[in-house]
Amino acid sequence: MTSVGRATYQLTAGAVAGVVSAVPLLERPLLWLGARVWDWPGAGRFYRSIAGRYADRLRESGAPFRPVRIGDTPLIVDVTEFTTSNLYFGNRPYEPATTDYLRSRLTPGGVFVDIGANHGYFTLLASALVGSRGRVIAFEPNPPVFEQLVAHVRLNGFGDCAVLLQQALSDRPDDRATLYVSRWSGNSGVSTLFPDQSRIALGAVSRDHTVAVRTDTFDRWFAASGLDRVDLVKIDTEGCEDLVVDGMAAALGAGRVRSVVCETHAGSRAHRTLCAAGYVPQPLDPAGPLTNIAYARPE
Repeated sequence: MTSVGRATYQLTAGAVAGVVSAVPLLERPLLWLGARVWDWPGAGRFYRSIAGRYADRLRESGAPFRPVRIGDTPLIVDVTEFTTSNLYFGNRPYEPATTDYLRSRLTPGGVFVDIGANHGYFTLLASALVGSRGRVIAFEPNPPVFEQLVAHVRLNGFGDCAVLLQQALSDRPDDRATLYVSRWSGNSGVSTLFPDQSRIALGAVSRDHTVAVRTDTFDRWFAASGLDRVDLVKIDTEGCEDLVVDGMAAALGAGRVRSVVCETHAGSRAHRTLCAAGYVPQPLDPAGPLTNIAYARPE
């Protein structure tokens, strides 16, 4: 595409997004059409450009919340975020195999721990699945993202089962750990305690944009929690997964955790630790160079 063609393409997508913003009644027809052309090579790409620009407008307007459904589960979410935008604009669930894994493993009264909860896609889904008799514990250290998490739980009425903790988990306690905060407005999920050079080079995080956060270990938290078991733990901590699993050694060895979903790879220390503790791996969704892998103890 030439520079003129690219400029025309972008202007047209922006114009369509502007029309829909000015006439809100057009939003539903846009979504209906978009879900049907999402995978088309040309029309789908153009629709996704429109959707991205419209999402930007929703974010700027301060009114980004919309009802969505994950299977038969109704939720209210910020549809401008990376985990929910495709679901709303294209009826494509985030990490579909992982989403289905939660739906198959969590039942009313269950216990779910979300380590690296971000704004709460899996926290919300799990809360709906375990219900008021269950328990969901979500760890999210990034202050503004934690506020989004709180807002999501409040909007969906899950305060009776969800416990939200503004801290990270690692292999040791630390009251002044450094969190490198995402610089991408549409993806807060790249914040990390340990940034690699490629993430800095891409502008995803910067050494000039950090916050001090508290860390603890899973084992210390679990010992004080009063729980006797956890049905499912999800770990997505942007490069800290090995350390989180290191901090779970006692609970894993005692069989207190029935299953784990971890963003990792088959050569990682986390993978070796979980397999050595008797967990059987099952690949779920690809996540760039990594994979969401489910680890379950044989019944």
